[in-house]
Amino acid sequence: MQQSKKYADTDFFLALLKDSDWLKEKAKKIYEENKDNLFVTPFTIAEVMIICKRADIPLKDTLLQISRIAKLESANWEHFFQACDYIEQGATIFDSLLMAFCTKENEIISSDNIYGKFGFEVIDLKK
Repeated sequence: MQQSKKYADTDFFLALLKDSDWLKEKAKKIYEENKDNLFVTPFTIAEVMIICKRADIPLKDTLLQISRIAKLESANWEHFFQACDYIEQGATIFDSLLMAFCTKENEIISSDNIYGKFGFEVIDLKK
């Protein structure tokens, strides 16, 4: 039986990579438990890039570190159409795109409550 993919949200990567973050220890534990099955979407990377630019965090170093711990999924048109449905139901663009990549058999690593509201299994960074 294939293990479910774990799609990591932006807050997971920031918790791991920042010098100090209130979610850091939980993120490290989740990483250790799932390090061979972590995935990231191009849109999560885009969101990380925006945050890095705003916060003056070294961009290339951050992306290089993420590339070492997560597999990058590629997009197809169906992802965008599915994201539109989530947006119409009240999700943000970045959250919608992440959910569009994640099937109900997979899980999302996040501290955000939105994913559970849409029926996704969440590995909660806050617990």
